[in-house]
Amino acid sequence: VPESLGGVLTSKATVTQMIIAEELAYGDLGMAVALLAPTSALNAITQFGTAGQQEQYIPSFLDEQKPISAVIAVNEPSALFDPFQLSTKAVKKGNNYIINGVKASVPLVNSSELFLIAAEIEGKGPAIFIVESSQAGVSVASQNAMGLRPAALGNITLANVEVSEEARLGGDSFDYATMISYVRLGWCSLAIGTARAILDQVIPYANERIAFGEPISNRQSVAFMIANIRIELDTMQILTQRAAALAEQGKPFQKEAYLAAVSCQERAMDIGNDGVQLFGGLGFMRDYPAERWYRDIRAVSWCFNGMHL
Repeated sequence: VPESLGGVLTSKATVTQMIIAEELAYGDLGMAVALLAPTSALNAITQFGTAGQQEQYIPSFLDEQKPISAVIAVNEPSALFDPFQLSTKAVKKGNNYIINGVKASVPLVNSSELFLIAAEIEGKGPAIFIVESSQAGVSVASQNAMGLRPAALGNITLANVEVSEEARLGGDSFDYATMISYVRLGWCSLAIGTARAILDQVIPYANERIAFGEPISNRQSVAFMIANIRIELDTMQILTQRAAALAEQGKPFQKEAYLAAVSCQERAMDIGNDGVQLFGGLGFMRDYPAERWYRDIRAVSWCFNGMHL
């Protein structure tokens, strides 16, 4: 939050935020999502909100005694989900909007007080609406997700939820495509952090695990697999850092963010799978983190389209 809005930020810090996301995911991707979800909503209001929205909501985030919990909800329960083709609709009714739809895999769904809901406005395209969880027509349900357990994912159902025109984030000037690009950068950073954790664990394991009288790292198939993880990780890092640097400088970065997302989406899955393979039978056991990495990092393949961050 910049100083002008009651925070301490003196300059744009996209690169720093991405480094923080990466380091948190290095420890646990699910916990990183839980920690960063409210920050992502705050970032959206700070960067894209109108003066009235900033004045109304930002002080609640800065309350040290009881900061408000809020999340962005873009994903929907549909195959091949496209964040620019939303099934959730917002229909104009006088000075209000009526919202109907379902949002899926929303973090902290049961504890959040504020939802930033993505919905399609006929003739205007996608928009974000600020909806309070206590509002009539809003209901939530937990999901028993395979991964990201600490993030407490769930669904939001919106049935004829009526919000005022002032609840539309940023009004007519809101840049939805840029927000989705920031989402993609956030998920790239999370994927990189988890991939780094995998690499840092499989190298010593491969050197110490003895099979047939020698470390398994002496086998070419194992050595090449580990080398490929490092190559893929470097590619993910370079593409993400380039896009984040452009974003911090205020330059166009949507193309670079998309390329980074495509790279991370494909390579993160491969790295998670290789991590389980390199641990062998132990990779299937919950005594070791490989199976959690695999479950968590699978989320990267669908969260890039716009869950949050």
